[in-house]
Amino acid sequence: MYNINMKLILLKMLIFIILFPVICFIAGIYGFLHDQISYTVSPEYFTQLKFAQFNIQNNLHNRLGAGIVGIMATWWMGIIIGIIIIPIGLIIPNWKNYLKIMLKSFIYVSLTAFIIGIIALFYGLIFFNVNNLPNFNIPNNVIDKVNFCVIGNMHNFSYIGGLVGILVGIVYIVIKKIKIKKCLFKEINE
Repeated sequence: MYNINMKLILLKMLIFIILFPVICFIAGIYGFLHDQISYTVSPEYFTQLKFAQFNIQNNLHNRLGAGIVGIMATWWMGIIIGIIIIPIGLIIPNWKNYLKIMLKSFIYVSLTAFIIGIIALFYGLIFFNVNNLPNFNIPNNVIDKVNFCVIGNMHNFSYIGGLVGILVGIVYIVIKKIKIKKCLFKEINE
């Protein structure tokens, strides 16, 4: 019995470790897709700011380069998300439930960040105009200042969305823990 329990604990710890690169990968994919939308709305956000900021080679000053910027700008959020959520997930009993619930919580974090970013995108598209721009540091060479600011707004709020997403992920984990506990309690009393 002791040997089986130790193996299960070690398996759960292995999953704990593996989840960190998984969430970093998910965050990077999120950034790649996010910046495809951004590049569609404002290529200048990249040509006048992000490509230089991330030292992207001239031959990649295109949609692929924007995706690379997205990966570089977001993969590290996976570390932050992981440091907070992955240990909290340890409250979930059994390694199979832990793995399944953690992967779903990562999806909820990403979806929350995406939805908040999209809301910020549409807010900017609706309310920003040449007479009503947020106080962004816009490079002098930018021609379409409105869409540049729209994407700046989307990017800023996507990071806020990631932080809100962490809370959503935590709530999801806690709710699943409560449901599992109720199911176990019900089985014991039957």
